[in-house]
Amino acid sequence: MAEESQDTVTLTVGSPAPGFTLPGRSGASVSLADFGGKHVLVYFYPKDDTPGCTKEACSLRDGWSELQSAGVTVLGISPDDAASHNAFAAKYSLPFELLTDADHSVHEAYGVWGKRPWGMGTLRKSFLVGPDGAILHVFSKVDVENHAAQVLAALRGEPFAQPGPAAEAKVVVEAAVEKAGEAVQAVVAEARKVAEETMEKPVVRKAVAGASKAVEDAKKAIADAQKKPAVKKAVAEAKKAVKGAKKAIADAQKKPAVKKAVAGAKKAVKGARKAIAEAQRKPAVRKAVAQAKKAAAGAKKAVRRATKAAEKKAPNAFSKLMALVSPRKKAAPARKKAAPARKKAAPARKKAAPARRKAQPVRKKAAARKPAARKAPGRKAPARKPAVRGKKRR
Repeated sequence: MAEESQDTVTLTVGSPAPGFTLPGRSGASVSLADFGGKHVLVYFYPKDDTPGCTKEACSLRDGWSELQSAGVTVLGISPDDAASHNAFAAKYSLPFELLTDADHSVHEAYGVWGKRPWGMGTLRKSFLVGPDGAILHVFSKVDVENHAAQVLAALRGEPFAQPGPAAEAKVVVEAAVEKAGEAVQAVVAEARKVAEETMEKPVVRKAVAGASKAVEDAKKAIADAQKKPAVKKAVAEAKKAVKGAKKAIADAQKKPAVKKAVAGAKKAVKGARKAIAEAQRKPAVRKAVAQAKKAAAGAKKAVRRATKAAEKKAPNAFSKLMALVSPRKKAAPARKKAAPARKKAAPARKKAAPARRKAQPVRKKAAARKPAARKAPGRKAPARKPAVRGKKRR
């Protein structure tokens, strides 16, 4: 999309070109009236040394000889100062004049100072002014890469292909890049200014001077310490010790006995690994390992079967066996609780004792009625002890 001026001024073909006098990059003032009777290309661009403006200036530079042959003088105008113009012209070898419109009054007179997507600024536009001071052609859509060809085609009255949507989009992107460049330059300039102002403050200067002095003092102290005989001697001894240790290690590694021992150890390890590998490859070893694994699996299976059979046949006995095997710490409190019950039951047993004593005479009478037992031949019947009657409880 082409840039459009937000100003009410709109110059068209045939309109008189507004006159102006502006400072050039050389320091001298340049007026439009100085070129009366000639063709003048007045082109407005946003900023020096930005992508789109550089392409436009280089296009006019490359077509400079043809423009001169056609009698066209080129005047570039932007808000940049003389120093910026000189640096821009020197960098790209621009042969034409660049003017400074700091207050953008000439921009406004030509209707090229307006609102852009990123703020107010220069709208890229060119005007071809005839020898009589009237405008011959207005380039609202500037092809920055082929601007010289555009101007020459307008002079000859030939049609020139206007930039398409892609070219217009490219111009917009380049303009955005230019604006970003301006913003970066402004930030850098402001940062530089702040840094310079900060460095000028007495407190900062004093702090910097103090830090520099402290660094110098530290360097001097290190140098002085290194020059002292004791430090030199200690450093030399340390270097000598390190060198001696390295030499001793190297000498030990070079000795035939050490080499032989290391080689023997390596050979033994290698032989052991080879023997293990060969043994594992033998059929007999493989068979024995397989049988051992099979036997272990069979034993585990037999244990599981026996356990299941024991649980089925005698679950109570098996649980008792497991109780005997397992720790019985938790059952102790129950036994302690049962002890008082046994103590309480003791009086009941004492009370039952007289009843048993009274029942003994009855058992004696019953025994008298029974027939006497036959005596075994060759054996004497043991003498019976007299029955002792229980004492009556007092």
